[in-house]
Amino acid sequence: MKKYSRKMLPLAIALASVQVFAQEENKEAESDQYNAAMEEVQVEGVRAADINARAAERSKDNFSSIVTQDDAGNFSDQNVAELLQRMPGITLQRSEGEGKFVNLRGLGAGMVSVRMDGGVMANAGGGTNETLEDRAFSLDSLPSDVLQSIEVNKSLTPDMDLDAIGGSINVKTLSALDRGKDSYKLTLQNYYQDQVAENSPKVTMQGTNLFLNETIGVAYTGSWEKRKTQGFQTSHHSSTLPGYVTIGGEQMIIPWEFTTFQENAERERMAGLLNLEYQPDDSSRYHLKFNHTSYSDDDIALREYYRFNYAVDDADLVFIDKDNNVFGGGDVDLQQQYFIQESEVETNTLALGGENRFGDGWEVDYELVSSRSTNEKPDGRRVQFRLQNIPAAIAQFGEDSLNGQIISEAQLTELVETGSISSGAISGRNGYQYGSVSQPNMIYDNLFLEDNLREDEVDQFALNLRKDWDDGGMLNYVKGGIKANQRSRSNDKNRASIVPDDRKEAGCNGDAECLDLAKSTLGDFETFVSENPSFDHAFITRAEAERLINATRAIGDNYDVNEQEIDSTKLDYELSEDTAAAYMMAELQVLPEATLIAGARYEHTKFRSTGYMALRNDRNEESDGLASLDIAVPLEETGNDYGLFLPALHYRHELSENLLGRASIWTSFSRPDFGKSRGFFEVTDRVEFCNTDPSYAGEVQCSDDPNAIGGTRGDIDYQAQWFTISPENTIRIGNPGLDPMRSTNLDLSLSYYGEDTFLEAALFYKDISDFIVDANGVSVNINSDLPFVLPTDQITAFQIPADTTFTNVNTYLNGEGASVYGLELSYSQYFEGRWENHSVGRWLDNIFIQSNLTLQTSDGKVGDSVRVGSIQLPETADTAANLTLGWENDDFSIRFIANYTSEILKRIGGCTAQNIADDAALGYAASCRSWADMYQDEALTFDVKATYRVMDGVRAYFDAVNLTDNVDQYYFAGNKDSGGRMLFNVEQYGPAVQLGLNIDF
Repeated sequence: MKKYSRKMLPLAIALASVQVFAQEENKEAESDQYNAAMEEVQVEGVRAADINARAAERSKDNFSSIVTQDDAGNFSDQNVAELLQRMPGITLQRSEGEGKFVNLRGLGAGMVSVRMDGGVMANAGGGTNETLEDRAFSLDSLPSDVLQSIEVNKSLTPDMDLDAIGGSINVKTLSALDRGKDSYKLTLQNYYQDQVAENSPKVTMQGTNLFLNETIGVAYTGSWEKRKTQGFQTSHHSSTLPGYVTIGGEQMIIPWEFTTFQENAERERMAGLLNLEYQPDDSSRYHLKFNHTSYSDDDIALREYYRFNYAVDDADLVFIDKDNNVFGGGDVDLQQQYFIQESEVETNTLALGGENRFGDGWEVDYELVSSRSTNEKPDGRRVQFRLQNIPAAIAQFGEDSLNGQIISEAQLTELVETGSISSGAISGRNGYQYGSVSQPNMIYDNLFLEDNLREDEVDQFALNLRKDWDDGGMLNYVKGGIKANQRSRSNDKNRASIVPDDRKEAGCNGDAECLDLAKSTLGDFETFVSENPSFDHAFITRAEAERLINATRAIGDNYDVNEQEIDSTKLDYELSEDTAAAYMMAELQVLPEATLIAGARYEHTKFRSTGYMALRNDRNEESDGLASLDIAVPLEETGNDYGLFLPALHYRHELSENLLGRASIWTSFSRPDFGKSRGFFEVTDRVEFCNTDPSYAGEVQCSDDPNAIGGTRGDIDYQAQWFTISPENTIRIGNPGLDPMRSTNLDLSLSYYGEDTFLEAALFYKDISDFIVDANGVSVNINSDLPFVLPTDQITAFQIPADTTFTNVNTYLNGEGASVYGLELSYSQYFEGRWENHSVGRWLDNIFIQSNLTLQTSDGKVGDSVRVGSIQLPETADTAANLTLGWENDDFSIRFIANYTSEILKRIGGCTAQNIADDAALGYAASCRSWADMYQDEALTFDVKATYRVMDGVRAYFDAVNLTDNVDQYYFAGNKDSGGRMLFNVEQYGPAVQLGLNIDF
């Protein structure tokens, strides 16, 4: 029987946590052989960590990749997400200039589960998209100093959580009993981002101690960091698509609106770990683990909007130039916003459990995990300045740019007549000052106040029972277990967004300063020119913005006290997700060198959601009142129940001393993201009505302004009788009826473990059903196509006929099926002892190469009611690669690292057979919106990392990240009428460096 050892085990095996109870005799011999080999490893650095990881990977029953500390307790990178991007099949998603989320084998972060010591963690901080709230876990919240190792499981056995089509990541925390000694480490670091030009300090302390004859182990870590970043961004409107316009019979697709951003963020992170373990004898072990992470943000966001809002045959649009992607017209809005947001995200996880061995080969392990996470944004606030109905502006767009410029009416006329502009601008009637960075006449036209609280709570219990046989028979072990998980999640957002001058009399309560500043202009305040060169105009300063907000806050505080406004309801919800699972599996010794694991898992999920039907109706509000006439009607609780049977077979064969083969066929699933599966129905802009009064003879039939279609603002009785909702409103709909994506997976791998060489090739195939797609511009009938009953009977301000079909809906759907298949290659080579007799050769001895390449292709079918034909599977990259060239000796190590990811489909446009037929008759793609497919562009980054041994126990490190200033870019696919690709979003954070010291005691 295999026993725990209280002496110092070889660190590679301990760090990888590959200890298992009661293995069969031949496996125990193999493990002892590996341990003996590892005890000879005394070096530190990249190679030591690599050797540790390879030994841990080889001993695993399933196909996985592992990252461990080196023999000095250091990782090769300082961020968990960036550690993982060096591994095969992993691609990194960055945010705010640093790695946060990982895709695995091209599949998105929402399809990759993240566990801590096998237990789930609450996550109120949001995922890769705060609004959509996906399930992606932000790995940057976990300092690498809290961890012992990271396991990336690419094939999953039935005893693992199988809600991970892409695979799972298990971060294993520091353990004093596994480390087997007293240790202390201090890390001091400074991070410097070139774009913000500010220093960001970090301090981490880590330690392990053994007590009472090494029966009690205590591991602890504390980390503090204050990081400053600056980001530049240009983005198209997030939910309203670009649109077709026509002049003189010529068609062109142009942007509806675009925004230039600058965000300055200061994030303070704190993390703490306490791991208490008690091992009274070789048959028992107990633990109590507490993990705390928190971060607070102080964000300043500057935004400059150009809103065109042109429609087909719009009289305000007077010029298009398809060759140069230029258009021009009047009635343009220019807006500026100064946004201030502080937030606090805190997550606490407590785990209590143990392991016992008893009888003849029996063992049991059990754990109770409770995790709580809150995301609080108590006082978001902004001021907005605007010039409306500007009579002339031009804009140009392309694959990587969106630019606008205000011109005079005379210049616009010249452009229309001659195709160019040679004359100077003359200030016009709207108050715009041509040629001036400062725009004193911009009106203070919006005060925005917001508080938000998101909470996530998870409780989990797991029990596993195992029986081992060591009689040399075919059956090695049988294992079974249960797991129950209860999760509740809620969001409560309250927001006031008002025009201060319209409501100052009622809101200011006679306060003179409030009344005066409510009708102010930008010229009344001190301004500054920001660092972002894409901005055209100066902004109000923070001090002045705070003064303006404080003076006029009463208007917002007194508005909509019933919290009925759409922005106070459209994101509110309560979700619950209760899951239960049971599994059984066995390992068979089918050959002396080969084992087969066979088993199955059953998972049951009960999902429930509340939400709102929310419609913006502020055109009817009295300008001097404080009551909102927005419509916010609660939806009845709805959801989905489903059960899944998930079988698996895993074969492992030691083909030779250095060659290991694996084969597995297994099943898995991925639950829908929270933001997609919660219930909601939202009109994204002001609700448009159509006048059906037979006596109405106006030319305009539908509008968001009652005055424009024969009504009168505030005349609710007339509107209730004759106004119906326009089917052309842009609608967002959540889908609580979404089924989980399910996948049958095949993995084949061959690994070669040489003394200085590691080679691995893996083939994988995933047959995915019910894959989830983000669909834009599709048609939805509210009677037959909605996942919930729309409470139209509670809408009295106008009519929503029961058979209404909305033609421009953004929603989330289960596709019919998809397949993913690919090839994964890994190669590591350490050149040592080959040229030791030559002076130059001694330097070549220390060169090493690490490389990974993942090639895959995917094919998905959404369904002909949404999209004919096939698409690339959303959130997948066809190619992911990384290459590291390094040199290392006992004192110095340097690595040059390149990472590449190909384009990723993020969402699709609707295109049915009927759409194609309609467009064929029309002559252009007005209905089939395949041109609106949105992709994340390919990315190539270069980093340099170096370490130097200053003295025994002291190492300095230097990291240079994103040396080529790569940007994160998204685009619409476009077509000939858009001149090809159209920019959707581009975000730039620039290069960064970090310098630190690791001090071991």
